[in-house]
Amino acid sequence: METTLLTPREVAHRLSVSPRTVYTWIESGTLGSVRLSERCTRVPASEVERMVREASRSRRPDMSSVLWDVDAADLDEEIHAPFLITRVLEEGRPEQVNWLFERYGIERIRRAVESGRGLSRKAASAWREILGGDA
Repeated sequence: METTLLTPREVAHRLSVSPRTVYTWIESGTLGSVRLSERCTRVPASEVERMVREASRSRRPDMSSVLWDVDAADLDEEIHAPFLITRVLEEGRPEQVNWLFERYGIERIRRAVESGRGLSRKAASAWREILGGDA
């Protein structure tokens, strides 16, 4: 099994951060690395890919169009998940719906559609059709 190893400078370039930031991530354990010698550290490409995936999952798109009546900063994505799911399914744009599926997964969204709370009949019917099964 062959693993691609990158220099901290290459990682910095790929992630658009400074090399110092990469070293800070390595020192804190945020970014896995391999110490080849006292002066030679390398980062597996898989670690860079992992960081990019985690960062893209955690970025919530602008929700002002669906959360016009509440302060989005006050919403906890876990506690207020049913509210967020129904709002986005009812009124969301494609990037908001994509985020929703990445964040909560299809099964959790199916359960929200099944509960029927907060969705109009039209939206609930459409999402049941889209999600298939007994949603």
